[in-house]
Amino acid sequence: MTTANHANSTPKVSRPIRVLLVEDLERDAALLLLELRHGGYEPTYERVETAAAMTAALERQPWDVVIADYMLPGFSGPAALKLLQRRGLDLPFIIVSGHIDEDTAVASMKAGAHDYVMKDRLARLVPAIEREMAEAEVRRARRRTEEQFAREQSFRQAIEDSIPSGIVAVNAEGRQTYVNSAFCEMVGWSEAELLGATAPFAYWAPEEISSTATALQTTLEGRAQRNGFELRFQNRNGRRFDVLLLAKPMHDARGQVVGWLASVTDITERKQAERRLRVQYAVASALSGADSLQAAAPRILQIIGEGSGWDAGGLWRVNGEAKELHCLEFWHKAEPPLKEFTAASRGRKFDIGVGLPGRILSSGHPFWISDLSREENFLRARAATAEGLRSGCAVPIRLGEEVLGALEFFSRETREPDEAHLQWLGSIASQAGQFMEREMAQAALRRAHGELEQRVKDRTADLMAANASLEASMRERRRLETELLEITEKERRRIGLDLHDDLGQKLAGLALMMKGLEVALTRKKLPEAEEARKISALIGQTVHHAGDLARDLALGELEGTNLPLALKDLAANVKNLFAISCQFKTAGRIPELESGVITQFYKITQEAVTNAVKHGKARQVGIELVKKPDELVLKVRNNGLTFPAMIDQHKGMGLRIMNYRANLIGASLEITPGKPRGAVVTCILPVPARAGNGRQHAPRRVNHPNQPG
Repeated sequence: MTTANHANSTPKVSRPIRVLLVEDLERDAALLLLELRHGGYEPTYERVETAAAMTAALERQPWDVVIADYMLPGFSGPAALKLLQRRGLDLPFIIVSGHIDEDTAVASMKAGAHDYVMKDRLARLVPAIEREMAEAEVRRARRRTEEQFAREQSFRQAIEDSIPSGIVAVNAEGRQTYVNSAFCEMVGWSEAELLGATAPFAYWAPEEISSTATALQTTLEGRAQRNGFELRFQNRNGRRFDVLLLAKPMHDARGQVVGWLASVTDITERKQAERRLRVQYAVASALSGADSLQAAAPRILQIIGEGSGWDAGGLWRVNGEAKELHCLEFWHKAEPPLKEFTAASRGRKFDIGVGLPGRILSSGHPFWISDLSREENFLRARAATAEGLRSGCAVPIRLGEEVLGALEFFSRETREPDEAHLQWLGSIASQAGQFMEREMAQAALRRAHGELEQRVKDRTADLMAANASLEASMRERRRLETELLEITEKERRRIGLDLHDDLGQKLAGLALMMKGLEVALTRKKLPEAEEARKISALIGQTVHHAGDLARDLALGELEGTNLPLALKDLAANVKNLFAISCQFKTAGRIPELESGVITQFYKITQEAVTNAVKHGKARQVGIELVKKPDELVLKVRNNGLTFPAMIDQHKGMGLRIMNYRANLIGASLEITPGKPRGAVVTCILPVPARAGNGRQHAPRRVNHPNQPG
């Protein structure tokens, strides 16, 4: 490729041009380039003489114009033109020749050459190039426009074909001017059948013509609803479906409305789902407000039938242990009546596997019958077909794996099997099954309640008898315990008197006699005097021990109702009798108590003190009486030996007696080791908060007449 630049010998140029020269003579090529420079161009060129060279040049870079000699050795202008055409390049192709005739030139023009110039008239070359380059640019622009339009058309068509919504255009007169394939598929009519049609259109449902025409007129008047219209269309096969129609105006260049473009979306499933939800809610409401399934059945069947387009329906229930289905309720639309089919259903019973309900009972699966007249195991077929019923279905009412009944529905239209509809009916049947479960549970609960009431009555009578017997036993036990305590007290006083009046006096006399014997033997200086002294000392110890026992058994008796004062006197008496430290303390306001309660508290204290002195060898005893919010607490502490019977506190008679006394007044008794030694006797009596505001009477302590002084 050669680029020529002769700035000193040619006029100043401003327009570059890329020229492919098909020329075998260098001299002729130079003349052509010179003419271009004279015409105001600065050419970038390449000269080729063969088809291969031309092909390589076309592949190497783009060109603005091709100038070809008509005849070359081994190549020609027409051959170069065909090569250019085969490559699909739209470049200005100008033939330049020195001896071409007019017919040959015209033939070349017809073959696709854009112009021809004789070599002796090169002045035409530049105008021809400029004209053809301008026309080539126009052609290229047109092609770009056409390609863009084709792409836009293809893109628009792809969009229209890809969206599920139908698209319809009508002009200002209401005539259909465009429909897409989705709309044709939706309604079942072809594009040719729909274009040019006017209202009422073939896809308008007959029963909806009035409302649909109103919507169209509203749209043509420019009053289309912003959210669109919900209409009901029909397919060519008669199937109805719901659509949402959204319309927008189409304007011309002056802004005038020339038509309307509408999108049509099939919303049948959405509307059907909404209707089904409303039906399910209404069924749930009917069940919730009913006392029994028998009462709710008419309303349930009507709600389902009217809400899903059925003309009749029945509810069947399993009849107890017989395992047969009987018609609980049957419903049908008011017009036209279904007297014969209703009569054939109400009061009817079906065994397992017999008829439509029986098949539900045996299989537990739903059934759909598209043609009732051709179903062999449909025993009511004659009555159904006689009154125009064509299709039907049934679903089981289940509770777990058990079939409790069946729901069935029938239609005058032929309805093909619809699995989604059966599943929906099954969900409603499940509601009925749950209601039946509650109904059975309530019946069982009522039976159980009645049985429970009877058992309660029987048990109450038994308990009353047992309680009366127990109360008698408790009264007898208390009487025996009280009698035992009285006997114990009497025996204790008797023993004390015997020790003091009888045994004590005799031992005292024996001690005096033994002392006299000891003195006599001592005077005689007999060896037996020492033995007599020991015997005399032993008798003295026995006299003292008997005195202690007499004092223990003959402690003062209690009169009056002032417990703190009585316990204070008891502490003073213990201190005098046994020569030990015994102190009494009280805290809180001591309530007014019954005399029996005061007596038992006093006796418990007396017994605890006796045990502390006699068994515990205590030298210090403390008596505390404390009033707490809901109880009265008595504590008797001693510092004697550690209490030996912590494992079994009820072994000794004294402990048993203390427990008896506590039980008699409803108190609790506890004996625990003291710290660091001794024992603590605690008696706790529950006292109501209202008790204890009265004044107490001073008790009178009564000593036994023969109590040592």
